[in-house]
Amino acid sequence: MGWAWLETLGQDLRLATRSLKKSPGFVAVVILSLALGIGANSTIFSVIDNLLYRPLPFDHPEQLTTIWETQLNHPGSGQPPPIAESLDWKEQNHVFQDIALTSFNEEGVLSGTGQPEHIVVQDVTPNFFGLLGVKPILGRISFPSEMEDHDQTVVIGYSFWKSHFNKDPKVLGKTFQLGGLVSTVVGVMPEGFAPFYGGRVDIWQPVNPESQRFADHSDHWLTPIARLKTSTTLAQAQAEMDAIAHRLEQEYPATNKGIGKSLMPLREELFGWTRQALYPLFGAVALVLLIACS
Repeated sequence: MGWAWLETLGQDLRLATRSLKKSPGFVAVVILSLALGIGANSTIFSVIDNLLYRPLPFDHPEQLTTIWETQLNHPGSGQPPPIAESLDWKEQNHVFQDIALTSFNEEGVLSGTGQPEHIVVQDVTPNFFGLLGVKPILGRISFPSEMEDHDQTVVIGYSFWKSHFNKDPKVLGKTFQLGGLVSTVVGVMPEGFAPFYGGRVDIWQPVNPESQRFADHSDHWLTPIARLKTSTTLAQAQAEMDAIAHRLEQEYPATNKGIGKSLMPLREELFGWTRQALYPLFGAVALVLLIACS
């Protein structure tokens, strides 16, 4: 009696198999529908997990935030603040461990290692790597003073080190031309390090906010990334930045009149926009799977 259900199940399966053999077209539609439904759901769930749930690959990523310049009469507006203004923030704030500046990935022209070629470059202040908690696997990072009008030091990516120098451990001190500047390699970053949107970064070149070229507060092309102190909340940091923005408005009325500052968690800045696109899409593919199961 205990195995009767197994015998019944076998009879049902044999009956189902004979029935399906009589309708191969129906079987093909069922298999294709289930495959599409399961595949689409697996893909969308993997994307949502990577972009919205999995922690960023940096030390204590919950402490990282971006800082934007906003017009007080248009709160939704935003652009990168002046480069030199980060110096004022460092002197006046009590809520950040450090503040670094970075550009988006840019195209650069490399020469001196063969045929001129286009590569991916990121401009950063030298403290950018320390703020993220990442160290070179070879050499060191650039110093702020090592960005001059005709020469500079650079940190190269792992894939660039592999493809252009065959992972030569003696790469430090090698030089090439990057955008017309003589560039000397002083460090190599770990494999896979390419903030913030994945892909590939070949070279990081230094920016010095203290340079006189940025003193007129007219350069707005670098995005500040700040790390909150351990005991500081985003709301507390926003309140302090509001106070600093007010002081700067009094100090620099020509450039800072009606200008405020807005903080946003780095993850939200990078991937927050995907919620509006991915969640409805996830609902749609879940419906496809439901239809397939039906």
